Amino acid sequence: MLRNRKRIGLALGGGGGRGWAHLGVIRAIEEAGIPIHCIAGTSMGALVGGAFANGKVDALMKVATDLDWRHVLHYFLEFNLPRSGLVDGTRIVKLLHRHITPSNMEDASIPLRVVATDIQTGKEVVIAKGDMIEAIRASIAVPGILTPVARDGQILVDGGLVNPVPVSVARAMGADKVIAVDVNRQLVSGASAARDNATVSKAANRQNHGEAGRYKIINLINERISHADVRALSPVRRWITRRSTPSVFDIMGNTIRIIETELSAMLMEKHPPDILIQPDVGQIGFMDFHRAEEAIEAGYEAARRKLTRHAARH
Repeated sequence: MLRNRKRIGLALGGGGGRGWAHLGVIRAIEEAGIPIHCIAGTSMGALVGGAFANGKVDALMKVATDLDWRHVLHYFLEFNLPRSGLVDGTRIVKLLHRHITPSNMEDASIPLRVVATDIQTGKEVVIAKGDMIEAIRASIAVPGILTPVARDGQILVDGGLVNPVPVSVARAMGADKVIAVDVNRQLVSGASAARDNATVSKAANRQNHGEAGRYKIINLINERISHADVRALSPVRRWITRRSTPSVFDIMGNTIRIIETELSAMLMEKHPPDILIQPDVGQIGFMDFHRAEEAIEAGYEAARRKLTRHAARH
């Protein structure tokens, strides 16, 4: 049984709005009575992992489920073109400070490692010490969307570029068994073919609701940048006004996701987890942070099924 092992590690991957599924996975793990001795997180996995390590999962779950498209718009309307990213991230950092108790990495209740990428060298950077909020902010800095973080002489961005699901980091922390969560395996375009008609209908209704919220976000972004007299914004304005195509945020986010999906498959062949949980959240877009309830439910159900099967075999 997992709970009888000396050390159990949790590796949480990136995925934008799909990353809220990690909260559901954690809920299932806690219900199963499985102790987690160390956490490795990339991007959204770092954010959720930080909350878990500080005993703030319930608070973060409330924040996530209270988000609507207006809140998402608030956190992502900090345009800084032409600079190193569309969004400065100041409001996101304030959100983290309010709901993840500021602390040093080494003071966390559960040992935590946050994965980032040094954009100047392309090397993986595993953050184990120092300001936890700063580390998380670096790990979620999707290139082109959030501005990079300067830390210890390095320029850091999203850790998904080098280690999307950091199983190897959890192993390096001394984990005997690793539970990994990958939220990027399902296609963005739709749900699993194995779903029955009722589930498909339910998912479609949710997706339509999510699309409506996304269009409102796009319209308000366009309204905001329409007042900016910056030539560099012209292509952005053209992109986001075409409703038949994804927003600039989705384009950038999905570009990273494509890279992460292929890379994580290769890395997990080299560093396979003992349990791999893959929530069915492919219908949730990168910027669909307002669909947290759906993502959390999917994460919970996927984890519950996988952990039940594992327990039955062992």
